[in-house]
This record gives sequence, structure tokens and C-alpha cells, in this order.
Amino acid sequence: MKKKIKKILIALGIILLLLGFLIGYAVYKDLQQEEIIKKEVLNLSNKDLVNDNFNTNIKTTGDYAYVESAIKKFYKELSDNVKLLKFSLESDELTNILSVDNLEKNRPNFLQSHQAISTAKANSTKALNKISNLCEEENIKNLLDKDKVSDYYVDFYKKIMYTEQDLKELKDTKEEMEEFSTNLNSFLEKEEEILNMLEKNNAYWKVENNQLYFQTEEQVNEYNKLYKELKEIAIEKLNIDEPSITNDSGTSM
Repeated sequence: MKKKIKKILIALGIILLLLGFLIGYAVYKDLQQEEIIKKEVLNLSNKDLVNDNFNTNIKTTGDYAYVESAIKKFYKELSDNVKLLKFSLESDELTNILSVDNLEKNRPNFLQSHQAISTAKANSTKALNKISNLCEEENIKNLLDKDKVSDYYVDFYKKIMYTEQDLKELKDTKEEMEEFSTNLNSFLEKEEEILNMLEKNNAYWKVENNQLYFQTEEQVNEYNKLYKELKEIAIEKLNIDEPSITNDSGTSM
């Protein structure tokens, strides 16, 4: 009987030892995966939203993969929309709207140019709305599918994504993009003013030697005033180079 009890105790000891090992290993694996996510978040938070690429490859497994995926999805979507907003003036269609060649080609109604401006405004509004939504704390929470993970992983996700510093940086990003969007729309509206002025005076201007010539001094002054205002918005508010537009104008008709 004693031998039998001894064998049972040894077996139980082995089982407990194995259980302890498995539990310890599981805890170690969990801590290891949490460290991977923390390093990934640190790397992502140090990237430039405008100039850097945001990789969405998943390095963890199991429920941690859902957490990592939600985090990377957030950063990529935020970066994609900031880039869309920031680079909205870089398309040839927009940068050349007020070039001499484009003005001559699209007169008298400038339908293609007006459409390009309208599309840029719509894209700007769409990108800004997405950025604003992403920067809202409640929407950040909803990026993680809570039906797929337990409360532990939800809490871990919150712990990583809702630090005071992160929320402040998101607030700053949102405000910066709102200001940029306002200035961008001011720039686009000023371009439309110039196109409307040229359309209204279509019979009274021509292109010669890569310059615009108007019939009256009053028209020249109006054009130059609009150009000066456009240039100020571009350089002082959008921090971009002087727009691709001719400001060489005079009277010669």
C-alpha cells in the first residue's frame, strides 16, 4: 500500500511539475508577445505620418495578433489619410491649373480645372473626416473587435493605445490637419477666383511669349491682386513653393 501511495504521489508530482512548466512557459510566451507589440507600437509612434511607410505585417499569434492588427490598422489608416491631405496639391492636374499652357488650352470655361479643384476639395474633406474620426478615443477603442478576444486583451490594447501622451499627440494631429485643410480650401477657392476672373474677361486677355496680356490696367491689377493673395496662402499658410502660375501680366490689346 505504501509503495502504491508513493507511486501515486510521484505521478502527481510529475504532473504538477509539468503543469507548472506549461503554465510558466505560457506566461513567458505571453510576456514575449506583449513585448513584441510594445516594441512595434514604439516604432510606429516614432514614425513620420507623412514621409514614412507603415508596415501591417503581424509578428504575434493568437489573440495578440488581433491586438497588433488593430494597432497597425489604426496607424496605417491615419498615415494614409494624412498623406492624402498633405499631398493633395502635388498632382500635375492641380499644380498646372494656372499655368499659361493650361489656361490657354482650357479657356473659356475651364471645365477640367474646375472639376480638378472640386475633386481636390472632396478628397480633402473625406481625408479630414477620416483623420478626425481616427483621433477620437471612442473610435480607437472600436478598432479592436471585442467579440474575438477576452477582456484581458481589450485591457492590454487600451493600456497601449490610450496613454496620456498618445491622446495629446492625436489631438495635436487632428488640430494640425484641420488647420491645413482650411488653408488648402482657401488656396483652392482662390484658384477658382482667378479662373472665374479669366472666364469673365475671356474676350479681353491673350497669351503671348508665355505671358498673359489684358486689355485694361484695371484687369491687370485685379489679376495681380488675386495672384498675390494666392501666393501668400501657398507660402505662408501651406509652406509650399510658389504655385505654378504666371504672374507676368500686362496691357497689350
